[in-house]
Amino acid sequence: MKKIFVPLALAGLFLVSESSAVSLNDIRVWAGSGTNRAAIVVEWSTPESFGYTTVPAPVADKTFVWGYRFNGTATASQMVAAIVAADPKLYMVADDTYGTFIEAIGYNLNGDGGIGITDGNSTDFFTNAILTDATVDVDAAAPLNPGDLFWSGYFGPNWEIWTELDDNGGFLNVPDRGPNPYWTPDDPENPYSGVHGQWEYSLAGTDYLTLTNGSWIGFSVAAGEYEDDPSAPYNAHKHAPSPPDVSFAGTVPTPIQNICGGFSNGVWRVQFASRTNWLYTLQRTADFQSWTCVSNSIFIPGNGTNLFLQDANVPADKAFYRVRADFR
Repeated sequence: MKKIFVPLALAGLFLVSESSAVSLNDIRVWAGSGTNRAAIVVEWSTPESFGYTTVPAPVADKTFVWGYRFNGTATASQMVAAIVAADPKLYMVADDTYGTFIEAIGYNLNGDGGIGITDGNSTDFFTNAILTDATVDVDAAAPLNPGDLFWSGYFGPNWEIWTELDDNGGFLNVPDRGPNPYWTPDDPENPYSGVHGQWEYSLAGTDYLTLTNGSWIGFSVAAGEYEDDPSAPYNAHKHAPSPPDVSFAGTVPTPIQNICGGFSNGVWRVQFASRTNWLYTLQRTADFQSWTCVSNSIFIPGNGTNLFLQDANVPADKAFYRVRADFR
């Protein structure tokens, strides 16, 4: 879950943001909860060859990064689903026929209009962040908003998946792909095995990529269309994602709005506009060292309208309150 705490003092509210960077410590957009951390890096770029595709080139070369918190182990598919759900501007098309295969990734860069894609004959809208039953031809798709970052492909240049070197986690910073423009294949008998600096080309789909603390998953647009020939440019010109844009902050909607609190018949209550897909808990402290959950239950689901939380056992001395919001 993504956790957000909204402190209350005399019904006051403040938000603290961090500056973005390419370290796990500085990523600004997170989903999930737990002590382990992983990240996704996505680079939109123009392929070298447009064979088998009529998808328009991305409107810009951009690389963004999102973080994911979890306990124990998780899969890349779980991380992707959580992050796409947390950032309303990010959207994907997936084929789950033989495990999850990401066919399209878009980002509503300017926040314009409804999110959708079309191939000129069919149009798909994204009521959910990941579309698994697309009707469009992903090798002919384009975003309805022409300003969106977007690429899509299956037979044409598709999305390549990369992981951190050795696939064992432990990377505090985003893997460095080094000075070479392309990867180094390392197995003459397997044209899909090789590295690009600290990135390693993934031979598995997202369902089978297990995350540990410090894992990284990278997506980059292939150099060209699918080819069986190991010496074809598509295979020779594989490239891991470039370093993320340090100014990227993502767009996670504020889970608590129009908040106010006060006493009513000896009971302290807080009221705020809640959001669906978020869980809320009222917490209290006297010293800012430890917090106690005081609402009648924890993880109360938001309903998209006003929500009321209360503390029926107000202490005799002073106390401070905050509302915890967890993305589910």
